[in-house]
Amino acid sequence: MRVGTGGALQPHLEIGDIVLPMTSSTNSNINRLRFQGMDYAPAASFDLLLKAYQAAKERGARVFVGGIFASDTFYPDDSDWWKKFADFGVLVVEMETSGLYTLAAKFKVDALSVLTVSDSLVNRVTATAEQRERDFPLMAEIALQIAP
Repeated sequence: MRVGTGGALQPHLEIGDIVLPMTSSTNSNINRLRFQGMDYAPAASFDLLLKAYQAAKERGARVFVGGIFASDTFYPDDSDWWKKFADFGVLVVEMETSGLYTLAAKFKVDALSVLTVSDSLVNRVTATAEQRERDFPLMAEIALQIAP
């Protein structure tokens, strides 16, 4: 399980929201190399995803499920790169989920990322220290609650 943060690509996402990625797009070439030039769409374990969604709802969290984007670069030169992904409904950007889900599929184990929105590329806001302290532990609590 990955517990971490992501940058919002959708205007309805707020700092502190929980995002549970079903799938992860990526700009990494590792899966194209693995699959002879074809695209592979790694996905979360449905059982973990469902349990995490239910745990988040039980705790009263604003929780969103959908596709995300895992990038190999943290600060790309093109500041508008994310807009195409946002147009296609991608929720957040982060760096690890695509690799995690791919390896989990290869080794036939369950995997899930539990993410908290830490900033927004849409609204150009970033979590304050107080928001991080108050809101971010929830993702770890959810992960611990559903851990096998």
